[in-house]
Amino acid sequence: MKLNQLKYFLRIAELGSVSAAARELFIAQPALSNQVSALEKELEIELFTRTVKGVQLTPAGEKLVHHAGLILRQVENARADVISDAVSPRGEVRLVIDASKAYSLLPLLVTEAARRFPEVQLNVSDAMSLVAAQHIADGKVDFGLIPNAADLSAVEVLPVYRESLYLVGKNLGAESGQQTITFEELADYPLVAPARPHNIRMHIEQTALETRRPLDIQYEQNTGLGLRCLINNGIANAIIPRDVMHAELQRGELDALKVIQPSIDRIHSLVRLKDRPVTTAYRALEGLIIELIGTLCEQNLLDGEALIQSE
Repeated sequence: MKLNQLKYFLRIAELGSVSAAARELFIAQPALSNQVSALEKELEIELFTRTVKGVQLTPAGEKLVHHAGLILRQVENARADVISDAVSPRGEVRLVIDASKAYSLLPLLVTEAARRFPEVQLNVSDAMSLVAAQHIADGKVDFGLIPNAADLSAVEVLPVYRESLYLVGKNLGAESGQQTITFEELADYPLVAPARPHNIRMHIEQTALETRRPLDIQYEQNTGLGLRCLINNGIANAIIPRDVMHAELQRGELDALKVIQPSIDRIHSLVRLKDRPVTTAYRALEGLIIELIGTLCEQNLLDGEALIQSE
């Protein structure tokens, strides 16, 4: 397979038309068709089904779209990495952040990355922990900041942050000075939580099993927006990191009580596939995230403990 063939294949797949791809690529249509035919001959399988309206990917073609995208991006990252250095890193870095950390970390991360590393293209997204871990496993991102990564396979894990979980909701008694709640007392509160096997759900249920204290999980929501809606409207409470609802807590719209006896703690780590190339741009972003987590912890914008001191 030649790189140009993969590039042509992807453009045809995106547009669904050989003629449209030929116009965009400034290549004669017969020449472009010959390149695709040569690729199919080499692979000994059809990549497109030809129709009067254009072309459609075959199941094999859909598989190649994924691999071709990764190959071309890695080639481009290799080129950028070769000409970059620690002072001026270059290239694209794709990062996924667990949704619970996005509110506190994402704004500072994107602004600082743009200021310090203008030649680095940072593509950052947030997702619930289960989805974020799958993005890492599928190679859709270069690395991620996710909780409790010890159970993942074929990955490098760098623990960077420890946090405690809180009961967050309306009218929890914080105005009277109450700051904590025992795990046993949680049974009296209707809860909303992600469905199994999301990390935070498994984490709190494991604690409930170990302490033999049942929880009243009445609602399941697998998006950060769904959780926020139920909490903000007083429909249910949630056992989550405090900083997830920082704005509402600052405005006095919600209360947060730290769970104790036992406490519920979890560790966030930087995680990447073991065979993923480590570029200069990657190292620059890794160091920046570690530094920002330390800064946010010092400012109490992240309620927890930084596990690595930035250089």
